[in-house]
Amino acid sequence: MIENHNRCSKVSDTKICPNCYSPKIIKNGKTKTKKQQYFCKNCNKRFLDFYTYQAYRFGIDNDIVALTKEGTGIRSTATLLKISPTTLLARIITIAKKVVQPSIPKGKIYQVDEIRTYVIRKDKLIWIVYALEKQTKNVVSFNIGRRTNQTLKKVITSLELSEAEKIITDKLKNYKFLIRPEIHSTKFRGINHIERKNLTLRTHLKRLNRKTICFSKSLVILNAILKIYFWG
Repeated sequence: MIENHNRCSKVSDTKICPNCYSPKIIKNGKTKTKKQQYFCKNCNKRFLDFYTYQAYRFGIDNDIVALTKEGTGIRSTATLLKISPTTLLARIITIAKKVVQPSIPKGKIYQVDEIRTYVIRKDKLIWIVYALEKQTKNVVSFNIGRRTNQTLKKVITSLELSEAEKIITDKLKNYKFLIRPEIHSTKFRGINHIERKNLTLRTHLKRLNRKTICFSKSLVILNAILKIYFWG
């Protein structure tokens, strides 16, 4: 819960462009009234430091979490809550920082898969790699990045540290170099649970849907939204 006090959220705090959500903003002089101006290198827009008080009303964090889990987009959520997109992004980042990743249960069977999405442009592909505990179907670990060993390794290492009984993946060759053969499996339909989860994710989080224009515009925001969706 957020206390109802007179604090405000600024672009200078979020470091995110209110137009395109890019973090590539720089200071761009001041107005005659000494207000700080900013310039976005991504969309070439200029804007002032933005203030709002609506985002600090009682219980708004709960509303943001609920709408995020429903897959409501940034602009739609901002409209519903009567706050600016910039302020909403700041709140999402703040909420995500408070979300604690659950401890990974030891000695379990895990399914690992990847979802392709993109940031800003369709040619900037990234992958969400995540692990599902087979019995509970809970997401226990995830990472975002290019489809490389480095991106995959963070998730695999977290499972190995939890003494995984078995790690089941698709036949992506990278996994052969990251998982010990005695605990690695690529059996037919072995990742059916996580593949169904992929469909649910794409349905709930419209920004992951290949056919929608509601794509993520910042890795920071995408990471925060997934953290809230999985564990918030």
